[in-house]
Amino acid sequence: MALNINLMEHYEKCFDPRKLKDTYLCQKSAFLTDAIFQLFPPLLKILSSGAVKGDSLIQITFGPFIQYTLPACKYFTEIFFACPNNKSIQEVKKWLKEDSDALDWSHAIKDICELQGSGETPMECQNMIRRKIKDVFKCDLNKSNPLSPVVLPPADSLLLVHCLEFLTNDKETFCKAMKNVSSLLKPGGHLLMVIDLKTTFFMFGDFKFPVLYIEESPLRSTLNDAGYVIRESHIFHRKTECLYDLTDYGDVMVLYACKEREVQPSDT
Repeated sequence: MALNINLMEHYEKCFDPRKLKDTYLCQKSAFLTDAIFQLFPPLLKILSSGAVKGDSLIQITFGPFIQYTLPACKYFTEIFFACPNNKSIQEVKKWLKEDSDALDWSHAIKDICELQGSGETPMECQNMIRRKIKDVFKCDLNKSNPLSPVVLPPADSLLLVHCLEFLTNDKETFCKAMKNVSSLLKPGGHLLMVIDLKTTFFMFGDFKFPVLYIEESPLRSTLNDAGYVIRESHIFHRKTECLYDLTDYGDVMVLYACKEREVQPSDT
């Protein structure tokens, strides 16, 4: 079963990263506060342990979420950034080039810098991200190589941020997409994942984008079937008590897993 083509077309036509940032991720946003002060401490702890590092990391995100790149910068020589929609790719490229019209993520990066406690200024952190990201690609989770026609050597680590649950519409498709993205990671490599649990939708303007409802147990089973052993996981309950008309997400999971065996991907 393929991803819902009409849904993908809606994302391409209707998804506006600027409106997404203004709605959910602007300065003082309750959603951004939840994300940074709940999700980043475990990511920082996992990375600072020294277990997750290497030459290359591939980051796949639903939108132009540059802020999630920052914690990995010190532990990888090069980072490749991938998004499923062209508007997000354009926004990331503008940010990397420091275009005057680029999205401003400085408020989020400032908070993450303070959590890291490393002494770098927000500008130094932004410059480090720009140095480490070597290229930006469009990805298609339907494909056995989601970056096709680009072919990269298998990466040391894979960072998935809010993507599979937004871009699949049933468990079967989710499992196939997980195996496809796993083809980008070398055996013995590490997976970092940030995923919404118990979510069915988020609003974007007048369009109600569906989100695949998934719980912890099926997610663990899917990762096991894809060749992973979970080393560490954290679940955070939604603190934002307002704006349930925008999205009904309940929990967010941060996990760290090791790819212990190769599982054959397939075009769906």
